[in-house]
Amino acid sequence: MKKTKQDQAKLKDGINDDVKQQLLQMKQNLAVETEKREEQKRQDLLRQQKEKEKNKSFSELLDESHLDWRKYKS
Repeated sequence: MKKTKQDQAKLKDGINDDVKQQLLQMKQNLAVETEKREEQKRQDLLRQQKEKEKNKSFSELLDESHLDWRKYKS
């Protein structure tokens, strides 16, 4: 016994408009919160990278440099 499309009750049909609006609002709020968290995580990572770069020793900076002293030798 298969039910026809009209016989099958859908979840969206049984939910009040107020409840639908609340759920949609919650979905939007969660999306905004997720975006804020991701932005904060990105900012923290950037700040950590800057701090790490700032605290490097001279030898570390020299090792990372791509300059070749032979080019500048007289």
